[in-house]
Amino acid sequence: MDEKWKRRWRIAGKWAENVLFVASIGFFLFVIWHLFLFASFNIPSESMLPTLQPGDKILVDKVTTGARLFDIFEAASGKDVKIRRMPRFRKFKRGDILVFNFPFREGWRKIDMDYRVYYAKRCVGAPGDTLEIKDFDYYINGIPSEGGGDRRLARAVYAPDSVSRDSLPGFRAFRKDSVTHWTIRDLGPLYIPRKGEEISLTPANYLPYRKVVEWETKNKLKDNDGVLTLGGKPVSSYRFKENYYFMAGDNSGDSQDSRYWGFVPEPFIVGRALLVWWSERDEVVNKERVMKWLN
Repeated sequence: MDEKWKRRWRIAGKWAENVLFVASIGFFLFVIWHLFLFASFNIPSESMLPTLQPGDKILVDKVTTGARLFDIFEAASGKDVKIRRMPRFRKFKRGDILVFNFPFREGWRKIDMDYRVYYAKRCVGAPGDTLEIKDFDYYINGIPSEGGGDRRLARAVYAPDSVSRDSLPGFRAFRKDSVTHWTIRDLGPLYIPRKGEEISLTPANYLPYRKVVEWETKNKLKDNDGVLTLGGKPVSSYRFKENYYFMAGDNSGDSQDSRYWGFVPEPFIVGRALLVWWSERDEVVNKERVMKWLN
């Protein structure tokens, strides 16, 4: 091989090294951006109408609320992973639109984070709040709240004088876990667990908390003829180890949310939705929604 071709190969090799270097830096920055700063999620359903629409792509902030760290390979294999959160500048607040992993991986019998499935809902109840729903109106600590969005459609679909609470599909809250026969229209009062808080447990109130207690302790909480037992031992109170949130869709008549399956553990929350950075449906761009800030 003559010197001319050797020189060309050396130049090509240098170009290849530079391209690989730039690609490596780009990949590294992409990973840092996605894991620790911001992430993008697609909105597939109408559960958050009119705030979020199918086809929206939302930007989720991980910086201020703290990015999560966990072993994705253990999560993929179905193991119960340890989730750590980096230092944060603000807590998750009532009214935030939050993106979180769906709390149930196989059925709704027990809490088990599904690392593949993400929901976007509004936080209508924060740790330590007492939530009540009356005729689709939300109340926090006895004060009317903006949760639930426009209730007119929900009231039309679930009119109290035209449905049977026990027979209409999708009307019963907590999948019949509540001995109080709550519905998605009328629910509570319900205390939302806060880390370190202790509550009394009785056969009349324990069912909405059963899944979170069993998730935290890895023991069964049962009612044995009027006596509650946790892991086979009598129990009359419980102190929570994590914060929990009550999530609901702004389209309250068509949203699968905490009214059905209960609380969302704080470790399952990815971050807070900031804006709709793109919106496209059926290959048509909705320019009015592009770079639309959320509230």
